Amino acid sequence: MPARRMLLAAALAAPGLARAQAQWAPDRPVRLIVPFAPGGAQDVLGRLFAQAVSQSVGQQVVVDNRAGAGGILGAETVARAAPDGLTLLLATAGQLTIAKAIGRRLGYDPIADFAPVAHLTDSPVALIVAPNLPARDVPELLSYLRAARDPVPYGSTGTGTNTHLIMEDLKARERLALEHVPYRGAATAFNDLAAGRIALMFVSVPSVLAVSGGQFRVLGVTSRMRFRATPDVPTLIEGGVRDFEASIWTGLAAPANTPAPVVERWRAEFVRALGSELVTSRLDALGAVANGAGPADFGATLRQDLARWTRVAAPLSISLD
Repeated sequence: MPARRMLLAAALAAPGLARAQAQWAPDRPVRLIVPFAPGGAQDVLGRLFAQAVSQSVGQQVVVDNRAGAGGILGAETVARAAPDGLTLLLATAGQLTIAKAIGRRLGYDPIADFAPVAHLTDSPVALIVAPNLPARDVPELLSYLRAARDPVPYGSTGTGTNTHLIMEDLKARERLALEHVPYRGAATAFNDLAAGRIALMFVSVPSVLAVSGGQFRVLGVTSRMRFRATPDVPTLIEGGVRDFEASIWTGLAAPANTPAPVVERWRAEFVRALGSELVTSRLDALGAVANGAGPADFGATLRQDLARWTRVAAPLSISLD
């Protein structure tokens, strides 16, 4: 994606790198809190960054998995940590925007209690449909759903997740007749999709790449441009859904009040790692695209994301606590 590569190249060339390195460096091992269990895509990504950054800063960056409550426990750990640059959060929307948008009880403010450091990657989700659904592309699907006499069941990987809210956003924007059926993850939902018990769902691109056979058809992805790992799959924008874009993003955050030179050092180091062969060689398999935006842009993304999902979640009366 040319725009992403240009952004990453600009970030790598930022003139503040040398100054930040001279101003501050970690003097002991650093904890990178990954708010998920080991083995998932975010954990793999976190370990790749930890390996790359450890080599460049001369201190070990240790991945500390703090799973629980959709990542909220890990985020709380970082929000309460000293702002000394030695505790960082590999963050996703689940902790920093969606949790507040759906009304979760939080021990932190996702905007005020963190210092945004860098927007690392974006992962589009794929729109998939049951093999027996009479729609071969996004325009046909939209027409089918608008004409449905009864709400058509769609699956998600859980109430209040990205895949739930993205579909509800599409439903509201396009005035579609849809009914939510939540699942605990994608595997069971795939079985029901193949059997026609649900008609469609959004799911992560790696989940799509891992499944073979005729369990479903892939109609579109939510990125602005086609995703490199699925070049034959059009975007929803190409399918006529104007400006519809959604990303499962990953970013880096530190505790609030972390000094600017410390934030800049970590921005520079993680963006450098983002452009390394170690990380770039794995991004396609992880369903991710490099971003590289710095603190100001990442902070703006957080505020926009929070506003979007708050608007989407408001009429849904979600209650998880």
